[in-house]
Amino acid sequence: MRRQTIDPRIRAKVIATYGNRCWLNMPGCSITATEDDHIVPYSHGGRDTVANIRRACKHCNAMRQDRVLSGYGATLHAVIGPPRADFGMAMQSMLRRDSIVVSFDSLLRDLCPTQSKATDGLRLAAAMAWDGAARTLAKSSEPLDVWLVRTLPRSRRHPDMLAEWIALDYDVHVIETPADSTFALDLTPQEYRTAQQWYALHLTQQAVDARLAARRQRLTSLGLRRDVPAARPRW
Repeated sequence: MRRQTIDPRIRAKVIATYGNRCWLNMPGCSITATEDDHIVPYSHGGRDTVANIRRACKHCNAMRQDRVLSGYGATLHAVIGPPRADFGMAMQSMLRRDSIVVSFDSLLRDLCPTQSKATDGLRLAAAMAWDGAARTLAKSSEPLDVWLVRTLPRSRRHPDMLAEWIALDYDVHVIETPADSTFALDLTPQEYRTAQQWYALHLTQQAVDARLAARRQRLTSLGLRRDVPAARPRW
């Protein structure tokens, strides 16, 4: 992949128009931009134009790789909730006929139909399959409708997936099952530990929506999103 220098006149106009603050705001962002980042990645045919370039810090540019801003290729959604949450029912009214769903629980069931017997190795295999599929689809230039479903919005490689999803403008849905309802279920030891981790995050749809609103306001100011709030379906 080429790393051709952007025309200094284009860079100057980008800075004059949109500033020299990192546009990505990924976890660990250093704020001050030092690199030119293509909104539509160069690998997808993105051009060296003012409309397609914003300034980014080195850390965020490397972390993003070629993942698209949602809607600039694939449109991405994330659904998170505690163990045994009814993800399928929650998404049913919003899925398109051609939607692609990447679910950790479904992958684990494919590997081990009886989840209570799933070994650490099988869970790791499911996690690796989920991560590989999610990252591949997140880089797609095709107008796919992608739904990423899991419990904890983090992994060893990506300890703050939620912040990455918000930075890339994913539509994030939180299934808010009361803790007493979840812990009243016949959870496996692994599910019990995961439930403890889930409720320790104190995630609510209201809090996530507030973060998304602030991010989308920033994207609008950068000319990357129209200031038209989307109606969220009632679950």
